[in-house]
Amino acid sequence: MDFDGRIISGKNPSSEWRFHRDILKNRSEVNCVIHTHSAYASAFSCLRQDMPPFHYMLAIAGGEDIKCAKYALFGSQELSNHVLLSLKNRQACFVANHGMISLGSNFKQAFDIANEVESLSQQFMILKSTGDYVLLDKKEMLKVIDKFKDYRSWPK
Repeated sequence: MDFDGRIISGKNPSSEWRFHRDILKNRSEVNCVIHTHSAYASAFSCLRQDMPPFHYMLAIAGGEDIKCAKYALFGSQELSNHVLLSLKNRQACFVANHGMISLGSNFKQAFDIANEVESLSQQFMILKSTGDYVLLDKKEMLKVIDKFKDYRSWPK
């Protein structure tokens, strides 16, 4: 499939080709887009909320929280538009009532981020069931984001 949505060979590779295309067209630093319906991230996406900074590792997604894109019909341009907004200055987002997306300059980075977001989703769902937790403040999260600039292969 080319960037105009024309199938070059074979069949349509995914109903979500629009957000894959739009991310790659709008984010020159991104070479890999992973979209998954992993169990915990998909469950969290059904809450239709941003994941708050309950753990410093949320910074892996590039900010002090992980955004959740608004709901729209799968495969639609409207959904792609919502995803692009949620990924602004981020390396991952949830897709309401759907799943999650992670980005990277290469497959390993995008996969590591997807794996960490799934783990964070599991942790938060467990934590949310207790009803009692403490969030990190924006100042602390900004320090973590800054420290991540030199931390392994996480987004810079």
